Amino acid sequence: MINYDDLLSKIPKVKKILDDGSNTSLYHYTKPEKLLSILESGIIRFSNALYLNDKEEVTYSYKLIVNLIDETENLNKELFNQIKEYFYKKYKNIVDGNDNFLNKYEYYTISFSTDNDNLTLWNNYSKGQTYTGYNIGFYKKDLIEDMERQGFKSVYGNIIYKRETQIMILKMIFEKWNKQYEKLLSTKQTVKKTEKQQDILFELIDILSIISLFFKNPHFRDEKEYRIIFIINFGNNSYKQTKIFEKNGLFIPYIEYRFLKRTVSSINIGPTLDENIFYTSTCRLLANYGYEKKTINRSKIPLRY
Repeated sequence: MINYDDLLSKIPKVKKILDDGSNTSLYHYTKPEKLLSILESGIIRFSNALYLNDKEEVTYSYKLIVNLIDETENLNKELFNQIKEYFYKKYKNIVDGNDNFLNKYEYYTISFSTDNDNLTLWNNYSKGQTYTGYNIGFYKKDLIEDMERQGFKSVYGNIIYKRETQIMILKMIFEKWNKQYEKLLSTKQTVKKTEKQQDILFELIDILSIISLFFKNPHFRDEKEYRIIFIINFGNNSYKQTKIFEKNGLFIPYIEYRFLKRTVSSINIGPTLDENIFYTSTCRLLANYGYEKKTINRSKIPLRY
């Protein structure tokens, strides 16, 4: 298994852009019936990223990578033509519905927001004025440390929406691995030179593949999304650890993660007209499953009549 954290450590500025190391809270937005299920079971899901979003979101980064290669001068053509071909094929496979995914890495993600009272996200989980959404607050560091203790070696960070920042990050990656490749080509060494060229190629594909999962169209910036991503190899029977759920007719693979109660910081209730009864109902729910000491917050966003 590739150690993506080690890869990101080679570009520390990018790693810091994704996560500054602070122990803030992350908020997982959900519907009331899903909140009940999560608290009752103590389980949240890493869901396969490929099937959760529309095609435009999934392919956004791939198009950006391909176009930027064309626009960037002084890149080694031998190396970057292969990179361009790889991501163009990934883009086409998704758009055309190609099933060419066997023996490839799969990316499983849990999405959060850094905002505990986000109107854009509340709107996704509310139906009218008498049905509201919720979110579960988690202590970020505690959550990630527990995931790693359980074997979920993850990469994580804020989604980057600003296109200028996305381009800056890609150019930093291009430059670093282009220098490695050019330096290798300039050496007189011939033994295993081709093998080392392939190593640089595959490493560049890996870092671009993972960083692309943290890029989204700027139109989604209000969500303030934070992602934790777990990577598995679809081959070697690793897929047997996955389960499947159905959503809108799609069969979506997922992996269960059982969290510790101490990683939960709060429960937050979305905008509603009947906030008092929703508050007491939530208190009763938390008492039932041993979360009675957790903070419960009500949305400060006023409903319009």
